[in-house]
Order: sequence, then C-alpha cells, then structure tokens
Amino acid sequence: GSLILGFVLIIAFLVLAAKRGHVQAWTDIFVGSILGVLLLITSVFEILRICLFPLSKTILLRRRLIPPGHGRLKHRRIVIFDGICVLCNRFGAFVHNRLIDTGAVDWVPFQDKDNEHVDIPALVKEFSINEADLQDRICAISGNEILWGADAVIEVTQWCVWPYNLAALGKIVPFAFRDAIYRTVAGERYKWFGTQPLDENFAKYLCPYYYMNKKAFDEKAEKRALEAEKRRKEIAKSVKMAEAAAERKAALSKKGKTE
Repeated sequence: GSLILGFVLIIAFLVLAAKRGHVQAWTDIFVGSILGVLLLITSVFEILRICLFPLSKTILLRRRLIPPGHGRLKHRRIVIFDGICVLCNRFGAFVHNRLIDTGAVDWVPFQDKDNEHVDIPALVKEFSINEADLQDRICAISGNEILWGADAVIEVTQWCVWPYNLAALGKIVPFAFRDAIYRTVAGERYKWFGTQPLDENFAKYLCPYYYMNKKAFDEKAEKRALEAEKRRKEIAKSVKMAEAAAERKAALSKKGKTE
C-alpha cells in the first residue's frame, strides 16, 4: 500500500513539474503543505471553541477588548487587506465572526480609498505606508502600532475568542521563517484561490448602511459596469476607425505615387 501511494505521489509530482516547472512544483507542494498544517491547527482551535463555549463567559476564559477609537482609554484596530483576493476575504470573514467584539475592528480593502469608515490616505501618511506593500501583505493597525504579514495575522487573532489567541505562540517561530512562509502563500494566493470583484469584498457587507441600501448599491455597481463596457466598446470602435482611416490614407498615398 505504501509503495503504491509513493508511486502515485511521484507520478503526480512529475505531471505537476511537467506543467509548471520543477521550481514552481516544489513551491506548490510547500505552499500546500503549509496551508494543510494551518487548516489542521484551525480545525483543532474550532473544535476547542465549540466544546468550551459554555465556559466562554466565565472568568477563566472571558476576554474583553478596550473600546475602539482614539484617546487614553480607547484603542483603534484596523485591518487593511486585498479586497479582490478570495483567500484574504475568506480569512477576514472567518476572523470577523470569531472576534470578541465585532464592532471593535474596522476592515477595509486597500483599493477602497474613499471608504466611509477608514481614511486610508490619512493612514498612509501617518504611518508612511508604501502603497506597493499593501498589494503584497495584509496590514493591521493596533493603537499606534502597525504590523505586516504574518505578524499582522498573529495580532488579529489576539482580538478573537479563546483559543484563537493561542496563535501568539507562532511568534516562537523566527521572524525570517514565518515571514518567508507568509510571502510564499501571499505570492501564490491569486493562482491558488483566485480573485473576485472589489464590490463583493466581505467588509462591504459589514456596514448596516449597505444592507439597508443594498439594492441601490447593486444598481450603482451594475451601472458602473455597463458604463465601463460602453467606454470599452467606444474605444475599440475609435481605434478600429483610426486604423481604417490610416489604411485608406496609406492606400491613397501609394496610388498617388504610382500615378
């Protein structure tokens, strides 16, 4: 049985290597293994959360967050993520439903610079954020501190119910290694999980105003899509007309020279 399994795995690797190259094949295997381990750990945490839910309100497991906002007795929590990344949206939705206080955290796609709840341009200026970094790594702002990548993920778990805060043990792993793992997964996220329209990012549905005006939002999004398609067709038509005019001009010029 083990021999057959080993043979099947070797064949699968050779097929993958033939399609994507040996380096990419090893990268895919590495990323898949890491995600498998994380999924296993998450499953264990989820089982513990469900089993120990009756104790969640006791002194032993009860946890509270400092109210959001600015000031001595306030603490802001903002997560800036990739709004078109399927993995990022799934992660955000999963974590949001396990927060100690769902109202204590603001989620915003870095592409949404006109967000009504979070002023991204102001944050970019305050923390001297390189906008190119937002495309590569998730960003978490906790109070006056900004965290990136794997450290941001660990920080976000500290805002969740028990036992997800145990993810802080991930800091035992050397920064260089955990950052390399994060960057590898992040670099493959579109290829492995795909993309989605920005208008469908999960944070948009957390706003009560959106729910009350969902129809208006959807109609506005549809109108923008139709206008974009119309502009695309107009541009294509203009290009085609310009090419036809150039061809006619070239033909007339050639005919004039011949005569």
